[in-house]
Amino acid sequence: MLYLCGDKILGAVGLQYAQMDPDAIVVLIKDGVYLDIQAVQGKKIYAIDEDVKRRGMTGRLKDKTDIIDYDGLVDLVFENKVANFV
Repeated sequence: MLYLCGDKILGAVGLQYAQMDPDAIVVLIKDGVYLDIQAVQGKKIYAIDEDVKRRGMTGRLKDKTDIIDYDGLVDLVFENKVANFV
């Protein structure tokens, strides 16, 4: 399942669900780029390039996530079931 985490509070809940899902794919969007992703290490984690740059988080996330654009997000949405925590 694809977990869209874009809010500091709801996104944290999304990360908890993703941690329990062995097939979880996490996408950090909007303020979700501020979330602590240590709990979901070992999962596939993406972050939206525009949101990462806009919030000055490039240095923090570049080695821990794959950076994608919104077109890449659309591809992921079409390929997976989605749980929205935005």
